[in-house]
Amino acid sequence: MTARVWDVLASCQTARSAYLRVLARPTVRMVAQNAILLLIWMEAIGFNLIEKVASMAIDDSSLTNLVYEANALYNYVLYGHYGTFPPPSFPAFQTITALCTAPRRGRLIDHRFFVFHKNIIARGVAMYRDNAAGLVFNDHLYAMLDQYETDSNSSWIPNPVPAPALMAPYVAYAATTPEDKRTCFVAFDERQPLTSQEILDYFQRTLLFGHCIESVDTEQAASPTQRSKHGMIVFRSEQMRKEAMMGEPAAFFLVDGRDMWVQPYDPSM
Repeated sequence: MTARVWDVLASCQTARSAYLRVLARPTVRMVAQNAILLLIWMEAIGFNLIEKVASMAIDDSSLTNLVYEANALYNYVLYGHYGTFPPPSFPAFQTITALCTAPRRGRLIDHRFFVFHKNIIARGVAMYRDNAAGLVFNDHLYAMLDQYETDSNSSWIPNPVPAPALMAPYVAYAATTPEDKRTCFVAFDERQPLTSQEILDYFQRTLLFGHCIESVDTEQAASPTQRSKHGMIVFRSEQMRKEAMMGEPAAFFLVDGRDMWVQPYDPSM
């Protein structure tokens, strides 16, 4: 069944509320849009920050920092620079990191995550920007939707008809790659790093999944005192990824006594 523009607008209501909340601070429109797009992308890795933004108080300092950090990260992954001078929390992206913290899972998100995964994040953010998320910022379409909902609740208009623009088929322009849907993000303790070969052997030999992995890449240390803490696995098929994850949306594994958090990437629109 073909989705209509109306359907997509309805599915984006939470993101729309978050966008309006950010604009109410007030915020420059482009900064607000950049921040919301980055946060929408983060839902593809299991972090629902959009809902948190929609419920934040306008004068909450966490909202201010979150918008600043998300806008900076948007500019970094797409254009290679942070755009503006950072606020105090910026060096470690403390606000975003804190909102993503959970047992074990919290170690996935930090500044180095965005550096290591820059290219795949850029593809995903651009896909959302050019597709459904773009509707989040369309004031004209939402005004038509609001008018239709008002008419539907009015006894004076018994059979309201939505505007043609709302009933038009929604056409998505895919900008991601099949490889992305076979990908998992990996995080492990910097004090006990894992190599690409150890990760490969764990899935293929220890767990006996056989030749299920196409490639494994791990973070290269930026200095003699820094150790790897991020990685990426590309499975040979979506089904092989699902089987290796044992049907879980994310999972914790113990590899030779060292812990590893694995988060599948789901760039669906």
